[in-house]
Amino acid sequence: MNVRLHVNYARVLRQARDSHEQNRSPEGIEPQDVVLARLYSYAFRLHTIGAFHATRLAIDGRPSGGQVAEAYRLRAVEALEDLGNQSMEPVPDDFRAVITTFYRYHQGVVRVLDSLERDVEHSHDPEVALIGRRFRDIMEDITGQCGIHLTQDTHAPDQGSFVVPNLGIVIVPLVYGDHHSWNLAHLAGEERNVPTHLHHHGVEIHLGYEPTRGMTVMAGCRAQVDEGYAMPIPPETDHGWVNTSDKAHHVPFIFGSLRHGGWGVFLDVEAQTRPVDTLQMVDRDAAVFGQMVYLERELDSAQKMVSTFRKNLIPYSVTNRGGSGGLELNLTRVNQSGFMFPIDDFRTVSISRGRGVVEIEGVERDVNARDHWGIPAGMKASIRQSGEEGLVVLDAMIKGYGRGV
Repeated sequence: MNVRLHVNYARVLRQARDSHEQNRSPEGIEPQDVVLARLYSYAFRLHTIGAFHATRLAIDGRPSGGQVAEAYRLRAVEALEDLGNQSMEPVPDDFRAVITTFYRYHQGVVRVLDSLERDVEHSHDPEVALIGRRFRDIMEDITGQCGIHLTQDTHAPDQGSFVVPNLGIVIVPLVYGDHHSWNLAHLAGEERNVPTHLHHHGVEIHLGYEPTRGMTVMAGCRAQVDEGYAMPIPPETDHGWVNTSDKAHHVPFIFGSLRHGGWGVFLDVEAQTRPVDTLQMVDRDAAVFGQMVYLERELDSAQKMVSTFRKNLIPYSVTNRGGSGGLELNLTRVNQSGFMFPIDDFRTVSISRGRGVVEIEGVERDVNARDHWGIPAGMKASIRQSGEEGLVVLDAMIKGYGRGV
């Protein structure tokens, strides 16, 4: 298949193929090959509820194009299901990341693209051709880059999102780690609110960026919110958002649970039927919202600083309950001298202000405001300011007993 490959991707693919030709021998696989394989594998992994899921639904929605086309279409669907299932498995930190995890992702993607092309040859269905092109574009955004995969929380890409059952909101996956994820609730269609719901074993942090006007909901209460916020949400706690403006309001959110994979938000959601207007109206600074952060104020204050500065905005203990773990949110002001992230478990990162250059184990990429990426566990990663304005970064981890604490 003619898929665009970055030199780093081509290197790992060559090592994987050489290994399989030698009965899956790890001989010759270097530490840098493992680094790249892990980075690419996590990039593919986020499409569990992204392109792997959305492409399968799109194919299923097309009318039959004949017996031969249907056979290839079934092959594509099965490959997409396999890709989604693989994402439930851990990403190894040794040679297996190259010869199993990475290589299986690659083979699955190629199988989907080949199947869709052959489907079109026999069905002549222009919609299937479009589905195939969209899938290729999304995959090439991974295979054609250095290994540090960037996503943005500004829009919902075609064929890369998920509609949550019982809630009807569109979710765009941005970064998926081992037990937590950074996502976007894209509220630009018919549903412009986040319906009230709860998670039994999941914890969340909702993020709101200006301009924003609406009511946030949590624990049977509601409050007017007219500026940026970061709101931590423990398990078994009803929460949501009511948009009171005439503009779309997107809600980036971090979800995690040590009892689920990073995408457990979709397996562990219970819609609440109580009307929002029956909830108690309280002040933004009331006790129930006492852990909610004035996010834009923190970002603006940090950007004005000259030196590198790091602050814990939300400690993990705020949401840590019953073995689910807790989400920690940190803010870092980074200058030209740079900042080295602590070497730890999987970390999700988001640029809030400015421009910079991120490096993970020798791999570099330019980053801009609203870019997101992940740092796999145990990897050395740093970032430095490259633009004129101050660089401000948010990062999140999930912690719990015996993990990260």
